[in-house]
Amino acid sequence: MITTTKLEDGIVRLDISTPGPVNTLSRDFNLEFGRVVDELLGNPDVTGIVITSPKDDFAVGGNLDELRAAMTPDEVTAIVDPFTAALRRFETGRKPVVAALNGTALGGGYELALGCHRRIAADRKDALFGLPEAGLGLMPGGGGTQRLPRLIGLAAAADLILRGKTLAVAEAQSAGLVDEVVPASDLIAAAVRWIKTNPKAGQPWDQKGYQLPGDDPNSQKGRMFFAGAWAKARQRSAGTDAAAFAILHALHHGLERTIDPAIAIERRQFIKLAASPEAKNRIRSGFYGPRAARPNPPASAGDAIKTLGVVGGGMMGNGIAFSAARAGLSVRLIDVSEDKARESFDRIAAIAGRQVERGRMSPEAREALLARVGTGADYAALKDADFVIEAVFERLDVKHDVLGKVASVVRPGVTVASNTSTIPMTRLAQPLADRSRIIGMHFFAPVETMKLLEIVHGADTSAKAKGEAQFIARLLGKTPIVVNDGLGFYTSRIVSSLSSEAMTLVAEGVAPQIIDNVMLDIGFAIGPATLAELTKLPLLRDIMASMSGEGTPVSMKGSRAIEALDRLIAAGREGKLAGKGIYDYTPDGPVLWSGLKDLFPPTRLEPKIVRRRLLHTQSLEAVRALEDGTVTDPLTADMAAVTGWGYPIHLGGPFACIDTIGARTFVEQCRDLETRFGERFAVPALLDRMARDGTTFHSL
Repeated sequence: MITTTKLEDGIVRLDISTPGPVNTLSRDFNLEFGRVVDELLGNPDVTGIVITSPKDDFAVGGNLDELRAAMTPDEVTAIVDPFTAALRRFETGRKPVVAALNGTALGGGYELALGCHRRIAADRKDALFGLPEAGLGLMPGGGGTQRLPRLIGLAAAADLILRGKTLAVAEAQSAGLVDEVVPASDLIAAAVRWIKTNPKAGQPWDQKGYQLPGDDPNSQKGRMFFAGAWAKARQRSAGTDAAAFAILHALHHGLERTIDPAIAIERRQFIKLAASPEAKNRIRSGFYGPRAARPNPPASAGDAIKTLGVVGGGMMGNGIAFSAARAGLSVRLIDVSEDKARESFDRIAAIAGRQVERGRMSPEAREALLARVGTGADYAALKDADFVIEAVFERLDVKHDVLGKVASVVRPGVTVASNTSTIPMTRLAQPLADRSRIIGMHFFAPVETMKLLEIVHGADTSAKAKGEAQFIARLLGKTPIVVNDGLGFYTSRIVSSLSSEAMTLVAEGVAPQIIDNVMLDIGFAIGPATLAELTKLPLLRDIMASMSGEGTPVSMKGSRAIEALDRLIAAGREGKLAGKGIYDYTPDGPVLWSGLKDLFPPTRLEPKIVRRRLLHTQSLEAVRALEDGTVTDPLTADMAAVTGWGYPIHLGGPFACIDTIGARTFVEQCRDLETRFGERFAVPALLDRMARDGTTFHSL
């Protein structure tokens, strides 16, 4: 993993090359690193050290597989302690050490560079530098929270660490993360030159009289900085982002001390955090879930797809058309009239314009994109389409009419996808002579930014259609969850369960503020009562009704959601867009409608029971979806919950939530809910077995 080569005048080159395509710092590496450090420091013939890598990148961080498997603080300690101790010996060893950053250095890889006396980077546009651990629910654990602020100042370092922001090489040099940028061909020579001119190099924070750059933590500005940072962290995550609090704790208390006790403070915070269930949930659903869901079309799938047909010029259809044109496809969008089609084109142009304003697209790219989009009302324009997506109103008769028209003009065998969110493929396919060509592709709004895509396989869906849907997902940069057919599929089935329970609570007379706040308090971005208001209440009523009938989820049994919505609608309450629903929407913000108590006499229910009902209905329905084969993989199902409807990532998702609580405790809680509130909280057989056997949905 580590090889040494003599260069000149006693300078040694140390090459990092760990197993795998990129360098990751495992426990075995850390132990070997410590051994090599001691060997080099103890050798009087060694005058300086250059650390680099023969791989494309320098090092991309710790070994996440290993860290994820560390379930106790002691196991985490065994991984990180050898590295942090060796790095401290390195920087105090009285021999100049240069990190010759041949490529990307992230996380533990950049912390290794911070422990060197000089950081020289190759001039590569694709190289990134920084400490991105916060994005995974972790924090730097190799001294990064202490060395970086001592290098560039508290405010600048905290911003980078808390946001997990990475910088390209020019930005990194400007911010002080690297000291020098040279052509790749001159990298090692530049490192050698620096060592020769700095034979007694040391770290600034080890020098007598060192002062932290910028504001001192105990100054007025420093205290104000931390007061604001703590408040922002609480506001941003409702107090659920353990990584942000651990980082702030390490910064706040570590920067008041000298480097060794400061690193000890970081160490304690990191070990506690890395072993926590919350961090495991974040890593699993935020890192491993999306990778498990990466589109994987067969080699030849999609080769013939050059033109995409889209039917429906609403928000979803426009977003799909924009995304396809941005990916390089020619697009033919059909709307109900020529006037509506022109309006659709204008909205697509507006989406592209916003991308230009945000610096994500050049004006030239916008014009080229719009040149690939054709709109109109004549279905004949679809005759040359290689793949078609319908995105019309969520009503079966409307979709049947559209699908019939599409099938009459497209070539035989062309895949036809539906952007339905609830209607089973078996129902949608009825107008088609060839039912193997239909597949569900449920996009999430706004399509141009939301990564999740729910791909729905019908009973008759062909391998060709499945492969092409994966191709489109990859082309559009989507992260798909693949599910099997059924009412509401997976995402709408679970979200409907949440909405149904929330409206049932409203019907029972539970205060909407409590319904909202108990979910906000655990990290949901929006409460379920307020979420219902964002959808027009008549539309939500139709969605609830569409989830009834054959295949109705168990979570809807005993639901009073339709009753509550009917009474609200009859009272003229239609939701936020109308300015009046459960809440009145005033210039000063939403206020609970005073007439709500007359429709639903108030009742008191413990907030923890309200929260439990809203959380557990999602998990129970997810388990039932696994039992009946709608979903087959809890990992990607949890990922879909986090990315699709904002399930709090620290809870991991509906399946991870059960694991975190413990199946036995979760089942006991559900049995109590079933006794008190009805059969929709009945425990599925699979979950009952897991509680008896002590098993979990996720092994790590």
